[in-house]
Amino acid sequence: MKDGLFKNYTKRFNILDENIRELAVKYAEEHYRKNQCSKEEALERGIVKAEMENRKI
Repeated sequence: MKDGLFKNYTKRFNILDENIRELAVKYAEEHYRKNQCSKEEALERGIVKAEMENRKI
């Protein structure tokens, strides 16, 4: 993630569990590329999707 698309958002990712963080980055990158949204929106959607998957919602 250091050289990734969301490298400027490390503070936001640091509060997450390591497993959630990896999934959130993956989902955020996918969402950003597919939906042409802002990085912030993609980041939030990625985090939510990873959290929901982790909790099996």
